[in-house]
Amino acid sequence: MKIGIGWQVGVPSGWGTYGLNLCVNLERLGHRAVPLSLAHDLSLDPLTERFLAPALKEHMLVEKLRNLYDSLDLPHPVLHGLGDGLEVSDFSESNQGAPDIGVVFFESAVVPKPNLERAKDLPLIITGSSWNQMVLEAHGLTNARFCPQGIDPSLFHPAPPAGRAPMGRYLIFTGGKLEYRKGQDIALAAFKIFHARHPDALLVTAWHNLWPESLLGLSASPLVKTLPPVDEQGRIKVADWAAAEHGLPSDAILDLGPQTNASAPRLLGDMDLAIFPNRCEGGTNLVAMEAMAMGLPVILSANTGHFDLIQGSETLGEPVCWAVKHQGAIAETTGDISRTGWGETPVEALVEAMEEAYQNRAEAKRRGAAAARMMANWSWETQVKRLVVEVEAVV
Repeated sequence: MKIGIGWQVGVPSGWGTYGLNLCVNLERLGHRAVPLSLAHDLSLDPLTERFLAPALKEHMLVEKLRNLYDSLDLPHPVLHGLGDGLEVSDFSESNQGAPDIGVVFFESAVVPKPNLERAKDLPLIITGSSWNQMVLEAHGLTNARFCPQGIDPSLFHPAPPAGRAPMGRYLIFTGGKLEYRKGQDIALAAFKIFHARHPDALLVTAWHNLWPESLLGLSASPLVKTLPPVDEQGRIKVADWAAAEHGLPSDAILDLGPQTNASAPRLLGDMDLAIFPNRCEGGTNLVAMEAMAMGLPVILSANTGHFDLIQGSETLGEPVCWAVKHQGAIAETTGDISRTGWGETPVEALVEAMEEAYQNRAEAKRRGAAAARMMANWSWETQVKRLVVEVEAVV
C-alpha cells in the first residue's frame, strides 16, 4: 500500500521527525511511503538514503506532476497534518488522496464549526494523544483513533553514560522549544529554589526554538518579568535570561542550543533527572518519551498528552515517573487560543518531586528502568503498524 505524507518530512521539528520515521517504518513494513514535501536541507546517511530510495523516487514523481498541475488527485491514501482547530493547510488542499486522512496534535480544544463539519467527512483522524481523541469525541466526532508517536530503540535505550558530565554535579535535563505551553518558566523558577538547596545541581536546557515569535506567549506567565533575549544567529540566550530573572550564576545553566535527534542519546545518557512541567502536550511529548526510553528518571505534569505516559505506571504495576498530579487552573481562553484542559504545575510541587528524586537515587533508578521497559513497546515500528491497521480499515 502506498501512503502519502502531506507535510514537510525531515525538518528539525516534531512533524519533521514524525514524517521521517513514518517513511522509514512504512518501507520496513513492506509499504511504500510517498513524501509529498521534503526538507530543503534533508541530510540522510548513505545507508538510510539507499533504504529510502523508493520513497525518494516517489517524491520526485510527485514533484514532476506538481510542475504540470496546480493540484493533484493521488490514487492512494494521503495523511494530512491538521492544525489547531482542525485547520487544513493550503498544501493539503492542493494534494488530495484516496482517501484523505487527518493527523492531529492540537493544543487548543476549540474547533470552529465549519472545520468540525469538514472533519466529520474524513474517514479517519489519527490523534497523537488520547486527550486529543477525547476532545474530538466530545465534539461529536466518531472517526478519531489514537495512534501515538514512537521512539527509535536503536538510538534511545538504556546504555552506559558517555562520561562527559562535570564531576560532582547533579544534571537536570529539560527540553522542548521555549514557549509558554512547554512550561520552561516553571522549570526555571523551581530550579532556582532547588539550586539554592543543592549548589551541585546543573540545569541542562535544550530549548532552541525555530519560531522566536512564540516566545511572546511567555508574557502570560506570572513567573517571569522579561522575555528571553535572542542573539544575531537566532539562538536564545538562556543563561542570560536565567541570571536576569532569578539571579542564577552562569555555571548553574548549560544550554545545549540546537540539537539533532541522533545526538540526543549521548547527551541524555549523562543526565540524572529530566523535568517536564508542560502546561499542554497535544501529543505524548516525544522528548519525554526518548528520555524515558533511555531509563532517565522523569517528572511529568499530569495533564493532556502526558496522561498516556503516566498511565504506564498502571500497566506495569510500578511507577514509571514522578507525576505532579496537582494541576492549577489556567485562564481558559486567551485571544484565539483555548486552554481548556491545560494545567499549571505549582512551582513548590515540582521542587518537591525534584527533591524526592535527588534524595532517593535508588528509587529514581527503579522508576527510570521501569520507564525504559514500558517504552520498549513504543517503538516507531510498533506505532506505525497501529497506524497502518487504521488506514487499511478505511481503504
